[in-house]
Amino acid sequence: MKKLLVIAAAILSFSAVNAQVAYLGFQSITSTGKNTVGNTTTTTKNSNPGFFLGGAMNFEIADALGIQPGLEVGYFGRTEKDALLGDTKYSSWGIKIPVDVNYGFELADGFNLSVYAGPSIYVGLSKNGKNGNTTYDYYGDDISRFGLGLGMGAWCDIQDVIRVKLGYDLGLLNRAQNKDNFNYKESGFAISVGYLF
Repeated sequence: MKKLLVIAAAILSFSAVNAQVAYLGFQSITSTGKNTVGNTTTTTKNSNPGFFLGGAMNFEIADALGIQPGLEVGYFGRTEKDALLGDTKYSSWGIKIPVDVNYGFELADGFNLSVYAGPSIYVGLSKNGKNGNTTYDYYGDDISRFGLGLGMGAWCDIQDVIRVKLGYDLGLLNRAQNKDNFNYKESGFAISVGYLF
């Protein structure tokens, strides 16, 4: 855990130095697993709340049109309760690299709205399940550390100081490994508040 925090701090320090906006947010990640046996497909969905920290810089490529690469470090997890087996705590740390194409316009004096869409690359740092003294590592043989998503949403800049952002990321890649009959994806909603500088 200490190594993960050091990595996250280094990434955020680099990002903040070069960022036009630094932000903190809440996310709700839905993990979806589909298991197919014969003609029957069973779908399991789990909601995982969490948070993220990040920074981004916008480059104007035309009037009101920009491209904004970013860097985020995030966490999400949940606890499953079982009277017989005991509680299992799931946790996941990772890096997200979004590249958003955005279009902005003025809503009112001091209020600017932008809509965006673009790809996101995910790199998993850790993905664990812990029950009692037993810890499961899901990266490696079960789930790939790498993912690709499509992000979309909008943000509002207030007085060129505060940014409120709402978005959704759709997981595009099956991240299950070595299992022909299993499909695993992660998608999620996020809301953040940022400081523009």
